[in-house]
Formats: sequence, structure tokens, C-alpha cells
Amino acid sequence: MKLSITGVRLVLLVCAGLVWAPPASARGFRLGGGVHYMKVLGDIKDDPNFDENAFAFMASVDFKVPLVRIEGDVEFIPDFHNSSEMMIQPQVYGLLGNLIYGGIGTGIGYMDKFGWQKAFFALRGGVNFDLLPRVGLDVFASYQFQDAGDLENLSGDSLDSLTFGAIAHF
Repeated sequence: MKLSITGVRLVLLVCAGLVWAPPASARGFRLGGGVHYMKVLGDIKDDPNFDENAFAFMASVDFKVPLVRIEGDVEFIPDFHNSSEMMIQPQVYGLLGNLIYGGIGTGIGYMDKFGWQKAFFALRGGVNFDLLPRVGLDVFASYQFQDAGDLENLSGDSLDSLTFGAIAHF
């Protein structure tokens, strides 16, 4: 797993933003972290050099008002589909509903070897509930529409993925 100076700067910027952010209760924000599993369904999964499964760690911040939630996430994928490269993937979602919700989002990935990728778009649905008075759990599934045109040496051009994740918000 290699990470360039640009990747290190991006990780440090995200971490600094999370550390110096105002307290969640002060502005209606919640911070969180979680895990994300991705299963590629597009035609690139047939390439023998490509692992169709990936696992990621997530940092998250969301702002909630009645029936609407804006969520920003950063995913850290340690071994992006067997490439031996880390992918950092910031994304944002607009979500409708409280306990059961759905929405749309967009994001973009960065890998040292390939640079910035083309943006992806996603549909997401899930269940978001409180475990304790100040701890919530968001369990979700999403479908990401993603083009693989930037990845070298792979056959196929679709990275469309079905994903499952869980985030604990505080």
C-alpha cells in the first residue's frame, strides 16, 4: 500500500477538519466512522487481474434537519480491488427520511498510480437509528455508477458496484 505526498496531504486535511470541527451538538453535526464493502457488478469484474470485492474504512460527518440529511464521507480503501494501491474517495449525499431513508450522491477517487478518477454517482437507501442517546447507527446499501476508463491494463469499462456499509455517528 503506497501513498504519495498528495495522498498524505489529503488524508491530513481530512483529519485536521475532523479534529478542529466544532462540537457536533453545537451546530447540528454528527461525526462518525464505519466500514464499507463493495462488490463490482460491471463488466470489469471479468478481468483476471481485478478483484471484484473491496473493503473500506470511512470517516463521516452529517447535518440533519427534519426529513433531510446531508452527509459527507471519506473512504479509505487499503487495497483497491487487488491493485496494491490505496484509494481515497471523498463523497457527498443528499438523503431524505429519518429512520428509513433514500437519496443520491456523488464522489471521486484518488490513487497515486492513476491520479483523480472520473466522478461516480450513487443511489443509496438505509436505516438510521439511535443506539444510545448520543450514538446512532446507519446501515445502508448503495448502487454506484462508475466508469473505469482511467484504470490501465484492465479489460472492461464499468466499475458499477453494489455496496453495503455501516457508520456509527456520535
